[in-house]
Amino acid sequence: MAEKKISRKELLKEPDEFLTSTAWLIEFVRTNPKKVAAALVAVVLCMVGVGAYLAYQNHRSLAAHEQFVRAEDRYEAAVRAPEPVGPEVWDQLFAQFDLLAKTYGSLPPGEMALLYSGHVLVKKKDYKSALERYTRMQATTLAKTGLQPLILYHLATTRFALRDYEEAKKLFEELAKGNNSPYRREASASIARIYESMDKNKEAVQAYKQYLKMFPEAPDAAFVKARIADLSGEA
Repeated sequence: MAEKKISRKELLKEPDEFLTSTAWLIEFVRTNPKKVAAALVAVVLCMVGVGAYLAYQNHRSLAAHEQFVRAEDRYEAAVRAPEPVGPEVWDQLFAQFDLLAKTYGSLPPGEMALLYSGHVLVKKKDYKSALERYTRMQATTLAKTGLQPLILYHLATTRFALRDYEEAKKLFEELAKGNNSPYRREASASIARIYESMDKNKEAVQAYKQYLKMFPEAPDAAFVKARIADLSGEA
């Protein structure tokens, strides 16, 4: 059975939903002025609160960045100083980076300060504490957004300094994998040095030869060839 067609005249008699809703809203505002005013105040306060929070976070980020840059400049000056700086300089730098890391730990400058506090501890030869800092760096946002190879490199070198040779070698082997690894050359050379430190001269020679095969034009190629000759005579 065919459906009955509704004429245009009948359609015009149907209530307009938009006009009906608008009328209801107008009536609600007219009869509930206090509720409407309170709702508007709440919305305004919420917007002001969000704006204030964003402004505070922006100010905090700028302050963290400026403080980190100053501390980093002091660190670079100490590293490049023509004469070794005294322990009090490293103590002051550590205190500065440590405070930044604690105050702004959730921001990139705070995470970078944590990394640099590890660097300072290495300069102080406090390798165990440096290892703890580098280990904490693995859970940071920076580690998850591209800084992981750098962190692994510092973990490896610190393990090496602590004579934790097996763990250091594992980390260097990971860094040596892949043609695009930014620390491939340094890691490959470090593996050979670890074998030397372990008095495994045959393995060290093999590692050095592999290094020269991978990096024949390396700036330390002459030194590596000399090490191969010396170790081959001792093996």
